[in-house]
Amino acid sequence: MKKALIYDPYLNTLGGGERYVYSFALGLIENGYQVVLAWPSRKELDEAQVRFGLDLSQITIDEEAYKLCSQKTAYTERLSFTKEYDLIFWVSDGSLPFLFSKNNLIHLQVPFKKIGGNATITNLKTVFINKFVYNSDFTRNVLEKHLQPDKGIVLYPPIDIDSFTPGKKENIILSVARFDSPSHGKRQDVLIDAFRILSEKTKGYQLILAGGLVGDEVVIQKLRNLAKGLKVEFVINPDFSELKSLYAKSKFFWHAAGYEINEQTDPEKVEHFGMTTVEAMASGAVPVVIAKGGQKEIVVHGTGFLCADPVEMAEKTEELINDPKTLAAMSAAAINRSKAFSIAEFNQKLATLLK
Repeated sequence: MKKALIYDPYLNTLGGGERYVYSFALGLIENGYQVVLAWPSRKELDEAQVRFGLDLSQITIDEEAYKLCSQKTAYTERLSFTKEYDLIFWVSDGSLPFLFSKNNLIHLQVPFKKIGGNATITNLKTVFINKFVYNSDFTRNVLEKHLQPDKGIVLYPPIDIDSFTPGKKENIILSVARFDSPSHGKRQDVLIDAFRILSEKTKGYQLILAGGLVGDEVVIQKLRNLAKGLKVEFVINPDFSELKSLYAKSKFFWHAAGYEINEQTDPEKVEHFGMTTVEAMASGAVPVVIAKGGQKEIVVHGTGFLCADPVEMAEKTEELINDPKTLAAMSAAAINRSKAFSIAEFNQKLATLLK
């Protein structure tokens, strides 16, 4: 059996990027690979199973591999260690490693403005890299200013769209995003501003802000203070079944990452793709999101709205509330659009990386 190693320095954050990595691992297993995860404990793996609703029981944890990947390692030691694998899937932190497996794949989830390290050594490292795997065209376009275009491939995050089904819709506007995202702010404050504007004209709706939180609740308290007087509910660290239920009964999905950010000068601070947007669309919730980063690749004409600011978000939502026929048509179109990001599509493209 072929053996694959996966290294992701951010596994303990349990965000969308980590779900991507675990899904990649499952895709490798489906293609006959034994998967080893370079990580110090199984705790995060167990937590991920609950958070993401994935069966990760076949993945092996290797603490020694984690030490060799996370620390500076001598060239000869890295050569000896990595050449034992048929494939290595390595999540970049903005730098490139020396890898010597038969098939070295570097995954870039963040559109770093530059790749760190000595330029000459970085160029040497790329000789051993088979493919740069990007999570969106947005990420790819930023990074290919520094990396070879001929080695790049976009592999959109896989969404288990069959797990998401529309339920009986209620007057709910939902947002699902980390409250303490380490890479870029999700801007729940902007959503509260938009909801305040909407609430002045339209009554009877509720805003639900759901998402993960690793640290303390200071950030949540600030948002609660901002939302005083409004019908806003906070759902902290929901499990997968709870998320599915929220998606199923929500009419709208809001997302504001990247608001007030210049995509050209600070690309890493906008939404790199937008997995939760696709999940919401698969559930029939119409996306009304800030037009930045990967969101523009997901929401196309007739499936939702790309907005410039909270005022426009409120206006577009109000338009659809007052036009149920168009809202229903957009909901159906959003469901259909979500199929472009299915696990089947992901696995089909993943297979091309294994040849």
